[in-house]
This record gives sequence, C-alpha cells and structure tokens, in this order.
Amino acid sequence: MKRNGLGMLAAVLGMTVALPAMAAEADRRQVNQQQRINQGVRGGELTGREAVRLERQNNALQREIRRERRDDGHLDAAERARIDAKQDALSRRIARQKHDAQSR
Repeated sequence: MKRNGLGMLAAVLGMTVALPAMAAEADRRQVNQQQRINQGVRGGELTGREAVRLERQNNALQREIRRERRDDGHLDAAERARIDAKQDALSRRIARQKHDAQSR
C-alpha cells in the first residue's frame, strides 16, 4: 500500500512539473508558425494573400489559446489536445501553401 502511494505521489508531482511545459509548447509552436509564414513571404514561397490568410488563422488560434487560459491560467488536457490538433492542421496548411508552386 505504501509503495502505491509513493508511486501515485511521484506521478502527480511529475504531471505538475510537466503541465506548464506542455502549455508553453503551444506558445512556442505559435511563434514557430509565425516565423515560417514570415520566411515564406521573404523567400517568395507565399503570396501576399496566402500569407494574410495564414496569419489570420494563426492569430485566431493564438486568441483561442488566451481565451482557454483565461478561466484558470492553464490549459487542461482536453484543451491542449484540441489546440494541438488545430496547430497541426495549421502547420500542414502552411507547408501546403509554401510548396504549391503558385507564381509569386
């Protein structure tokens, strides 16, 4: 019984340390995606219209992250999963637009 209690305590402590790091990951991804958009514009891989659309989507996702944190300052597991899925989709859209061979 004592062994299970120590294991549970270790798991809880590990999660409390990992949660802020996971939340910070969402912010890092937002910054990275904005940099990818900027690089695409500078390199001529994105048209102005594509860049504006992607930046608008990136900004909307950033607002959603802030809104989710507003209630308690943290993202719970479901919120993180939903944000992560949206960031994955945006990342795919950025890559697709950068490599779609449209004339700039």
